[in-house]
Amino acid sequence: MRMVTKPPARPRKRSTAKTAETKRPYLSRDLRRQTLLEVAAGIVETQGWAALNMSALAERGGTSRQLIYQHFPSMEKLLADTAWHIFMEVAKGTTDSVAANPGNLTEAIKSAEAFSLDLPTGRGDALWQLIAGTAGSTPELEEIRQGIRKLISGIWTPVVRKELGMNEADARAYAWMSILAFWGMRQLVRDGELSRARGVKLFNGFMERVVKS
Repeated sequence: MRMVTKPPARPRKRSTAKTAETKRPYLSRDLRRQTLLEVAAGIVETQGWAALNMSALAERGGTSRQLIYQHFPSMEKLLADTAWHIFMEVAKGTTDSVAANPGNLTEAIKSAEAFSLDLPTGRGDALWQLIAGTAGSTPELEEIRQGIRKLISGIWTPVVRKELGMNEADARAYAWMSILAFWGMRQLVRDGELSRARGVKLFNGFMERVVKS
């Protein structure tokens, strides 16, 4: 009797649906960059500025160093863009607070401080390090620190100048000193030396005395 052998079974093709599921979702260049900046901000907020580098971002973002360099061609660019990405949320909140309270410095301050105190602890710490100049000693971070000071002081200078009757240079200096006082209060609250309610009360009382003096 003649034996009939079966041809070897062909390997089964993978389901196209399953293949599609394993592909990285398509993101436009701008959206991919924004996603990477959020990842970079997350690294800074949980591990500090010193932990941010190309390799860490590629690993945490689940992508290649080559793609990282397409968006951030140098470490200096990555640091700068991450710093501004973190800061711009506060800058917008501050601008909105001032715009909502034209000519009323005290109320504008109260609105802005509520927004800043509601920031996640890690993001607030990252901003404080930039403002205070403790994020690092590189020329790039120093330039960013001065840029942040110029921008945030510029938001407050017109209302300080109008309400306190100062010249522009004095109003700008006064605005920045007040900003540092607020962040000092924030650090006391963050470290548990003051409750949030007590910190806000003391800072607002301090600013009311300044405005009325």
